[in-house]
Amino acid sequence: MSYVQIDQAFKQYADSTVLKQVSLQIEKGELVTLLGPSGCGKSTLLRSIAGLEKLDGGTINVNGNDISHLPPQFRNVGMVFQSYALFPNMTVFDNIAFGLKMRKWPRKEITDKVKHIIELIHMSDKASSYPHQLSGGQQQRVALARALVTEPDILLLDEPLSALDAKIRKSLQIELRNIQRELKMTMIFVTHDQEEAMTISDRIFIMNGGEIVRQGKPEDIYASPKNEFVARFIGSYNVFTSQELNCMTGHSFKSGNYAIRPEVMELHPHDSLSEQQKSGMWISGIIRNMTIRGNVRRYTIQAQDITLWVDELNVPQKSALDEGLFIKVWLSEDECNLLE
Repeated sequence: MSYVQIDQAFKQYADSTVLKQVSLQIEKGELVTLLGPSGCGKSTLLRSIAGLEKLDGGTINVNGNDISHLPPQFRNVGMVFQSYALFPNMTVFDNIAFGLKMRKWPRKEITDKVKHIIELIHMSDKASSYPHQLSGGQQQRVALARALVTEPDILLLDEPLSALDAKIRKSLQIELRNIQRELKMTMIFVTHDQEEAMTISDRIFIMNGGEIVRQGKPEDIYASPKNEFVARFIGSYNVFTSQELNCMTGHSFKSGNYAIRPEVMELHPHDSLSEQQKSGMWISGIIRNMTIRGNVRRYTIQAQDITLWVDELNVPQKSALDEGLFIKVWLSEDECNLLE
């Protein structure tokens, strides 16, 4: 049996079914992410594991023990929320030590344990500071340390970084991942941010409409989205019908919908390369728009009545192509992923 095993989890509010017989397994020491749009059921599932929501059906097992009907305080589950929820009248040290004091640990053991956790989050110089003296990122570190110090069987994180600015958020993603690996802690992370999920996860469970619609390692999900919802949600894929591909490329495709990553296509001005010089499929179009997405340029191409995205690296050695330019788009047939 897996370390965490959720079987047929069902939750309903009035006429709305939030969780539809959700089942998943998590191994000890894994960091998994529940990823999906707002209202897909990911936070409800997390809160059900913590005991803050009561399931209407199904079971939750942790380390071989059925915790489905235990009150939260007996589940040995830690939880970190988006709001830091620190005690404003307590120092960093006392905020982190609070859970151990409630469990009546000996004073010396509390001191040693808290010092170790404070070092782990790189805040030894802030041990005597109060929450109002800390930045948002520092406060979230303290909230994380407070949950870690009690050594829970699982640590649940409900969009804990979403209130932080982009630079601090990216830094804390890496820091969280390093802490998780050092402690070999089993963590379940909830987010609606695809990039965040890809950065920190061992595995991702993508949810939609109260169901898990795809699960796997980040690289597998990105390379093979399987269905249209995942393709559109996870990586800005181009999704075309077989008729649209037939029309654009002049090739014949098996009936169905196809997903194509923007970065696997190449742009060539009409007069720069003959089609005989590079095997594959060619699409003729016009550049309608170009936007800078950090290290990537995204081109919106109009091919007949069909719009597609093409990404290329934003490097100074290569000038951006002008809007309104007639263009050839090269595409390998192997990059056209038939969706379920």
